Amino acid sequence: MKIGFYSSMHLDDKRNWSGTMYKMYEQISKLGHEIEWIQKFTLSSSEEKRYKNLENWYQKIFKRGYNQHINFYKARVIANKVDLYLKKQNFDVIFAPTAVNDFALVTTKTSIIYLNDANVGQLLNYYPYYSGFGWLSKKETMLIEKKMLQRATVNIFSSEWAADYAINHYGIQREKVKVLKFGANLNVPKNWQFNKHLTNEITFLFLAVDWIRKRGNLAYQTVKILKEKGYNVKMQIIGCNPHLEEEWVNIIPFLNKNNPDELLEIQNHLLNSHFLFVPTQADCTPIVFCEAAGYGLPVISTNTGGVSAHVENGKTGVLLPESSSAIDYSDAIEPLLVDKSIIEKMSVASREKYDKELNWEMWGKTMSNLLLNIKPS
Repeated sequence: MKIGFYSSMHLDDKRNWSGTMYKMYEQISKLGHEIEWIQKFTLSSSEEKRYKNLENWYQKIFKRGYNQHINFYKARVIANKVDLYLKKQNFDVIFAPTAVNDFALVTTKTSIIYLNDANVGQLLNYYPYYSGFGWLSKKETMLIEKKMLQRATVNIFSSEWAADYAINHYGIQREKVKVLKFGANLNVPKNWQFNKHLTNEITFLFLAVDWIRKRGNLAYQTVKILKEKGYNVKMQIIGCNPHLEEEWVNIIPFLNKNNPDELLEIQNHLLNSHFLFVPTQADCTPIVFCEAAGYGLPVISTNTGGVSAHVENGKTGVLLPESSSAIDYSDAIEPLLVDKSIIEKMSVASREKYDKELNWEMWGKTMSNLLLNIKPS
């Protein structure tokens, strides 16, 4: 097939969506299809000016925020540009990950595969940047999303949490909704075996840029309680700097995955830690959970969003309710420190989950089957 891959950045750019766009491009390329980059369409300066007038008008009337990414004005303007462009092309399929606003109102007959890690409707008042919108903006957002899901030939989500919402909330036909879980965006050991020392310090790794949304302080307070109880534990923080000075806390404010030496340092910490501890407040598909599984690292987190698609409570990690406190987390972790054989069992189960579900090769195989069932336009 000739596939048009819609993206704001070049398909070879590994920074795009934290490397996820590149991984999808890589897998589809391996299937032997011809892929052409369709660069995301944008508004002209005059169109942007008209949009700003509309946004200002809305805010003056409703005194509330307006979704500047998903709205009918931009959807219509971009759809016209997409349709005009596609008339001159001969794509069999359009792959449009995350492009809910740009393809919702297109009229092209070309088959469209839409992909996302969540429905925007789920993110309203869940993610900080999707909060504070007025009722009309929220209704507009969800109406556009419904049109996108209806328009797409296939809708792909990375978790059952997102897929079920599309079916139950928007009424999308179940056969049009598929779950393809993401993989790791860095290399993982090919022949992994559990060989970690459990008699020494137990390391809890917090690997995240956003200390607030990922609730790093909750992880820190939990490890502190365990430390005060006499357990030989420490915390390794990578990606942010909360300015903690305890001797059992080590902080690396930033490591760049695009730098080979710094990437190797991240991989070594994944290899040598005992748990990934990121009790996130809100998340769709944390790629770092897939990466942790590749390194046989059990995850301690929150049962929120799409997290449970990647972490099985009691088997590959520990998931607690969103309202859980540091004491709740310490109570859940303590049995693992008392009977450390559980850590090994969870580690092995985590790697098994990676091999069976959370890898890009599996994503590619499933995508191959989906493409075979799509009739070229």
